[in-house]
Amino acid sequence: MDLSKDKTELSEWAASGVPDLLPGTWINTNGASRGITRVVLTDRGGELAMRAYGDCDPSPCDWGEVTACFFPKEICFHEAMAFTAFYDFGFMESHLLAHVKLGVLVVAKFDRFKDGSGRSNYFSREFFYRLDA
Repeated sequence: MDLSKDKTELSEWAASGVPDLLPGTWINTNGASRGITRVVLTDRGGELAMRAYGDCDPSPCDWGEVTACFFPKEICFHEAMAFTAFYDFGFMESHLLAHVKLGVLVVAKFDRFKDGSGRSNYFSREFFYRLDA
């Protein structure tokens, strides 16, 4: 069974609009977070770009910009309400799943180590408020 056509059609259908709700700078509500401190979402001509910043010393680490895959909230609704993004750091992969609830960006992060260090994979969830709302 070939799902590539269906996947392409779904991607085109879901990509019909980045709502005004998503683009902007989002700041972690927990100022002492050891994970993601800031997220910048940008509408790049109908595609959602994400740039995440991690907690590093002395200043946040720029994870770089990736294109996020976004999803509508229901089958007949064409604006994005949730999105996924993927970062590969070489030693670790981070899968991010996010949505906005009551004006708060909720980011679930699934980290998988692939460097043979024996560290356990882990999950975290963080909450962000929009700085430039």
